[in-house]
Amino acid sequence: MSKLATDVQDTQITEIRDFLLKTFDSVLDDTKALKTTKIEQCHKKAISLKAFDLVSISMSLIGYIGYRWNQERYYKTLNILNDAHYLANSSNSLLALKINMYLMAQIEFFEQNYSQSLELIEAALHIKLEDTLDFDEKIQNSKTKIEKHNKQRVISSAPPSFIPENNKQEDPLIALLKVGRTIAVETNIDTLLTIIAQEIKQALNADRCTVFLLDEEKHELWSKVALGLEMQEIRFASNLGLAGHVATTGETVNIKDAYTDRRFNKEIDMQTGYKTKTILCMPIRNLSHQIVGVFQVLNKKDGEFSDKDEDLLIAIGSSAGIALENANLFNKQKILIEEQKQLFSSFIDTLSASIDARDKITSGHSKRVTMYASLICDELDMNEKEKEVIKHASLLHDIGKIGIKDSILQKEGKLTPEEYDHIKLHANMTHDILGKIYVSKEFENVAQIASSHHEKYDGTGYFLGLKGDDIPLGGRILAVSDVFDAITSKRHYRSKMKIEDAIKVLIDGSNKHFDKKIVDVFLSITCDKIIHVLTCDFNLEIALNDKLLLEKYKLADLYAILQKEEEGESHEKTVAQVFSKYYNFTQN
Repeated sequence: MSKLATDVQDTQITEIRDFLLKTFDSVLDDTKALKTTKIEQCHKKAISLKAFDLVSISMSLIGYIGYRWNQERYYKTLNILNDAHYLANSSNSLLALKINMYLMAQIEFFEQNYSQSLELIEAALHIKLEDTLDFDEKIQNSKTKIEKHNKQRVISSAPPSFIPENNKQEDPLIALLKVGRTIAVETNIDTLLTIIAQEIKQALNADRCTVFLLDEEKHELWSKVALGLEMQEIRFASNLGLAGHVATTGETVNIKDAYTDRRFNKEIDMQTGYKTKTILCMPIRNLSHQIVGVFQVLNKKDGEFSDKDEDLLIAIGSSAGIALENANLFNKQKILIEEQKQLFSSFIDTLSASIDARDKITSGHSKRVTMYASLICDELDMNEKEKEVIKHASLLHDIGKIGIKDSILQKEGKLTPEEYDHIKLHANMTHDILGKIYVSKEFENVAQIASSHHEKYDGTGYFLGLKGDDIPLGGRILAVSDVFDAITSKRHYRSKMKIEDAIKVLIDGSNKHFDKKIVDVFLSITCDKIIHVLTCDFNLEIALNDKLLLEKYKLADLYAILQKEEEGESHEKTVAQVFSKYYNFTQN
């Protein structure tokens, strides 16, 4: 977007905001001449500008004015204000939330629900904003008026539907707030369906509630919520039964006597032994007014489902529709992210394999280094995100060798100083190659970690000559993993080291080449896990008895056994023999 277009958009948003705040100020003064025409225009414009905080404010004002001066029904108003509340939360707008809660408090006041009104207005006052100081004074005056009426109210005069007794219908506002509070944060569809169904069942004082979702691709309705029945997934064609009729036509069905209605399928009751009497079936719609599901509520406990029940279900349904659609989008996004991660991992594996393909004798090196690094991460109790970053860095730590000459990379015998200088360039090349790959923020340290595996703890390594804790933790882990695999594997110019000599290299290099803390962690890994890595590329299964024996001893224990000049205990001799059997097998 050009700067001019941005400036125009900002000007429009400011104008809409100013108008809506002036309108709200008039509402605070109880001006009766207010009309919604101009507010509705602002509402449409705010939607086109995607200014959802202003969409919320305009909806709150439209709902309140419609109720206050145009005699709109309470539940219809509650529906609008509940949607506005949801948008205020979603857009993280404290101003929109403050206005919404104040206007909702006023409506509850006119409905003589003084305790609910007080809770809402106190919540509105609790939201402190510098540019609403004038509003706060007027809101405080409203609070004083509400408190006065609340004190004068006689408890027994409260409407029966608001008295919390057994077998009485729940306060509709409380039901709406419960659902609204839950759906604002819940993204798991199964949990969301369960909570919405439970709240509807309680709010409508019904025996059962099922929430069906519409699967447009399969033309089916499905649910995992059937309160009172065993929890299971139910699927059927979206044009069958009452729910299918409602999903197809968009009609609300309120059946007073199920067995006299030809649309009711009696076979389900015959199969389950349940007796259906009354049914309220209603479509669930999203913000675009598209049907995304169906509510099916059974058996009102104190008679038949009323018009007020329908109004309340409409109010809940609007917010539920938005939440269910968002949950679906969230799940699709999770699937997309998982697919992207799998694609990225596949890309990493392919790059890693391309290094191994350069030289068969070093094949599997990156894989084993990754496995050793993962074992160290597990011992350090690192979280999954940190482990994943180090895993990717491990697999790609030698990617820079793509730029190294084959004659040097595959040379049999000791390298000349010039050849060694050339091969050292691979760390720098690794950094440059990985730095050019676009990755998400969580993987931005992969290049730095991968290219630091030849840094030494005393500062004498390459390619940056980092020292001590200036070397990334992942780089220090890779240094130990890389060297251990290199010296316990065959190379063009030498055979693999004896295991005791390999361990000694790590110990002697502590606080020089390696971070001693990482070496100590590595030596605390049990021998069965080390053998698992060493034999991962061989068609070799470790005998169960051998595994049970090796998992009792750490690598440090094995080193201590092998260092004894005199023969140790018989069980120690057995440990050394078992480990050597698998270790030496990998030399062939």
